[in-house]
Amino acid sequence: MASTDELRWLVTLRPGRREGIPSRRAMYVSMSRLRVEASRSDALVAAFRRRAHLVDSAPGFLGLEVWRSDRDPEEVLMVTRWDDRAAFTAYMRSADHRTSHARIEPSLQAAIGLERLEHLHTYDVVAE
Repeated sequence: MASTDELRWLVTLRPGRREGIPSRRAMYVSMSRLRVEASRSDALVAAFRRRAHLVDSAPGFLGLEVWRSDRDPEEVLMVTRWDDRAAFTAYMRSADHRTSHARIEPSLQAAIGLERLEHLHTYDVVAE
């Protein structure tokens, strides 16, 4: 389970996405905890940086961040924020999601392990 400080970070919107957003907003947060050999970690990060950005226009999408642990280079987290769980589920079942994953080089895809998918449910942003 994420700590209070981690959850506070998870629900903070990027500065460029704040315009027109009420000061109190609920959002659904999902976090994929990925494992990859340390020698493939940079390749995984590079793949995320080259992503197709198809999710960016998905209804209800608020943001995506990829984090790499400073203590364990084999641990990479992908955190997404959505208006609600229905928007997240719709995207996960979409052709855009399948297209995004199909772009990952096969040997890298085989090296990535999903350690845990954490649905952190819906949170209200109560302070910024």
